[in-house]
Amino acid sequence: METTRETTRDLDRMLDWGWLPLFLLLVAVSLLIRPLMPVDETRYLGVAWEMWQSGSWVVPLLNGEPYSHKPPLLFWLIHAGWAVFGVNEITPRLVAPGFALGSLFLVRAIAARMVPQRPLVSRLTPWILAGTIYWAGFATLTLFDQLVVFFVLLGVFGLLELGRGWRRGWLWLFLGTALGALAKGPFALIYLVPLTVAAPWWAGVSLSWRWFAKAGTVGFLGSAVALGWALWAASLGGPAYAEAILWGQVAGRTVHAFAHAQPLYYYLWVLPLLFLPWTLMLPLIWRRSIEWPEPYKGRLTAMLLAWVGFPCFVLSLASGKLPHYLLPMLPALALATAVGLANRDDHSLRGWPAAILWLALGLAVVMLPWVGGSALMDMLPAWVSLLGLALVVLAVWPGWLWVARSLVRRVIIITATTMVGLLLLQLALAPLRPAFDAGAFATRLGDWQRAGHSIAFVGKYRDEYNFTGRLVRPLVVLSDDEGSVAGFCARAPEGIVVQRLHSPALPAAALAATRFRSKHDVALPCSVFVGAS
Repeated sequence: METTRETTRDLDRMLDWGWLPLFLLLVAVSLLIRPLMPVDETRYLGVAWEMWQSGSWVVPLLNGEPYSHKPPLLFWLIHAGWAVFGVNEITPRLVAPGFALGSLFLVRAIAARMVPQRPLVSRLTPWILAGTIYWAGFATLTLFDQLVVFFVLLGVFGLLELGRGWRRGWLWLFLGTALGALAKGPFALIYLVPLTVAAPWWAGVSLSWRWFAKAGTVGFLGSAVALGWALWAASLGGPAYAEAILWGQVAGRTVHAFAHAQPLYYYLWVLPLLFLPWTLMLPLIWRRSIEWPEPYKGRLTAMLLAWVGFPCFVLSLASGKLPHYLLPMLPALALATAVGLANRDDHSLRGWPAAILWLALGLAVVMLPWVGGSALMDMLPAWVSLLGLALVVLAVWPGWLWVARSLVRRVIIITATTMVGLLLLQLALAPLRPAFDAGAFATRLGDWQRAGHSIAFVGKYRDEYNFTGRLVRPLVVLSDDEGSVAGFCARAPEGIVVQRLHSPALPAAALAATRFRSKHDVALPCSVFVGAS
């Protein structure tokens, strides 16, 4: 009997906090194994470095020019880390995982307030979110989206606090709106506006004109913070930059996408993929959700419509689409899934769909080194197949979901499998690091630049080397034609030209070279081009 009580206490502790060490381990392994990924992570650290080095705290810079694609909050947070610890690579890479970790705590608090009479819901929700493959993999990337997720959750938390009669909820709603807009512009409002408008039907606030007037005022004040930055930056960055941040970015992504154009139905098939492995089990989980007692069923339905349905509709109308635009929806789906699980008996969750998914991924990793025909896949050694076999064993191990005696154990095992599976995948792809880590090459560029050499890049340059090489001046960007390169070398005979080549055969005159994905970046002295002309 005593052993049973101890086992129950151990399971309770695991359910409350077991996801935390798993998440921290995933982040630590990612920092150790994975380099800064071009072009997004290297670009954003490059922008932060240029702002830091030039003292341009209001206007972000990309290779010396105003960068209009993103607001400055992520860059400011990177600067805060550098101000305390000095310029380094680690603290910037902890920003997004830190917000992802905060989201796990926030979504647990939200679930506790949504369904207070079922504590199991709030205890399961962070496990489900952490066990979502896309969310866990995305949590370690230095991008803006985990910041947006956190601030949307902060706004949701504030609305629920207001529903409980706590006036401090206005502060959380204001901060979620203001900082969410500073993190990624109007994007956060696509989620927070419908959630705020629908709050009387899901958050428990009173339905009255007074509520809408107060909420509208707080939303306006929060948006005004980001608008204040935009107007300030526009006055400093020049007319073209002002037009871009005040109108061009929104219009370009919404009406005629300058990038990432996708059909109207794109998100209908993307969203289920983003919620794997739970998507495979949703018919089993939600089958009896209609039996959930009121008022929770109505509140949950209204929340999902405001948090997932309306934003998905709005984002589908926009021309430019990317999967991570849906990332703020995953906490809502995790909460709804936890509600469905808490309404079922202990043996109703069947984990075999997740097992099949990891079995397929494991077999794919087993085959990767033997596929060939790709400049990247050819870099994978044979031992990577052993890690694929480890994934297979993880999926088919007899002690897995089939013998877990309770729903709680099965949820824990599914999430643990996601975390361990992602760790194994990172280890399996570690041999590809030389194709993405150009640290030594960037350092050479920085050394040459500080020694007085002018450096030019042929083609489209996206700050791939500015941070890693600690460049002190922008690179000269040249078009891909002989006249442009010859003109640069005539003006700077001591200059160095970086070209991105498809062929692995490097010129004999190359001063340095590095892999860049499946291509090669090569540094050549201007004497090569002057002699050729």
